[in-house]
Formats: sequence, structure tokens, C-alpha cells
Amino acid sequence: MGALVRLGYRKCLLSMFAMLLILPAFNCRAQKSMDPIDIYLELGNKYFDAMDYLDRNTWIYDTLVRENISPEFAYSIVFPNLANYSGLRDVVETGGLKTLYVQSGRKYSKYSVGRFQMKPSWAELVERNAVRYKLTDYKFKMTNNPKARSERAKRLDATKWQVRYLVLYIRVMDKRFAHIKWKNEVDKVRFYSTAFNVGFNKNERTIRFMMSRKTLHSTTKYNRARYRSGDIAAWFFENDGHRYKSQIPILPQVENKEKN
Repeated sequence: MGALVRLGYRKCLLSMFAMLLILPAFNCRAQKSMDPIDIYLELGNKYFDAMDYLDRNTWIYDTLVRENISPEFAYSIVFPNLANYSGLRDVVETGGLKTLYVQSGRKYSKYSVGRFQMKPSWAELVERNAVRYKLTDYKFKMTNNPKARSERAKRLDATKWQVRYLVLYIRVMDKRFAHIKWKNEVDKVRFYSTAFNVGFNKNERTIRFMMSRKTLHSTTKYNRARYRSGDIAAWFFENDGHRYKSQIPILPQVENKEKN
């Protein structure tokens, strides 16, 4: 009887040991769907096409450096939109919508334009905040009339202006959320990229809530799982952002000193 008890005890120990070995492997499989490598697989050539666009247009890097904006940070913010860009869709979908926006008003301002997929409604919000915080000398027309909307639509059609809007967006965000103590650079990348897509006029709590939702980036042609725009931005920043690194800090200098 004692031998049977000892045998049962050994079997129990062996089972427990086997479970300890299996659990890490199971954990890895369970987390596989959230593994950043899946973003490469999900976006496919679109990911590398977006990187190729950045590599070819070095003037964007130079412009950001002149404006004292970290290129790797700015690129990460808009990378989900760059990877989702379709030239054909941009031409087909925006032509008629732009006319409706100019002629009929803000209710038609939700369409996306250009490589960075900026909306007229978003651009107007950037303009208003940039003027409010005195971040620009440009005289934006804030009246809601066809002329002002036409000028805004033309600006959005120009890549140079999209870069200028990106610069203004980052500066507005720096003002609006200057109180946040960022955990690290990736935390700031996720936050700014999410706000870029869901609305930077929202408060911090709402934006952070939206950071956890998986409905912020459109599905691919394969209609597989959706990825948060913040996830894509963070993945790009951590894995390919170093290719566009500069000496310009991403976190406020005060925070950098505190960490040192």
C-alpha cells in the first residue's frame, strides 16, 4: 500500500513538472496573435512601401529636423496611415468628396487625403489650436465658407503642407498634454498616434481608453484581425525608427534630466 502511495506521489510530481514545462510554451502560443511580428505579416508589402516612401523623400526628414521635431517620432505617428495609403483610392474617393466639402460644408469633411491620410475636419482643428496657442505665423482663414474650405482642401493636397500640418499637430499636442509624465518614448508614440486618428481634442483618459481598442486601423484585403494604430506606430518605432534617428529628444528635456 505504501509503495502505491509513493508511486502515486511520483506521478503527481511528474505531472506538475510537465505542466510547468508546457505552460510557457502555451503562453507563447496564446500571445502569438499579439506578437508584433504579426504586423509585418498583416500589412505585408504596404509596410515596406511606406518605409520606401520615407527613404525616397529625404526632404521630409530635413524639414522635421529644421523644425526641431524628431523624425523617428513624427514618422511613427503617421506610419499606420502611410501603410494604409492607396493612391488609387485617394484619387477615386476624394475627388467628389472634396467638391462636396468645399461647396456644402463641414458635414462632408471626414474624408482622408494624401499619404498621411489627413481629414479636412482634422486640419481645421489643428489650425484653430495652432492659432490659439500662437504656434504659427500663417494666417489661416477660420471662417466656414467655400473660400476657406477650398484653400484648406488645396493645402491638404500638397505633401509639403501635410508635413507642416504634422509639425503643427505635434506642437499642439505638446501644449495640450504638457502635464503628462510619459513612461517612456513608446508610451508617447502610442498616445500621439492614437490621438492622431481618434481626435486629439479628446481628453487624456479617453485617448488612453481608445489606445486599448482594436478598431483603429482598417483591415487588410485578407480581412484578418485588426491592429490598433498605436500598436503599428510602436512596432515601427521600436524596430525601424532607428533608421531615422536624430539628436532631437522625444521626451521633454526636464523628464530626461529626472531619469538621469
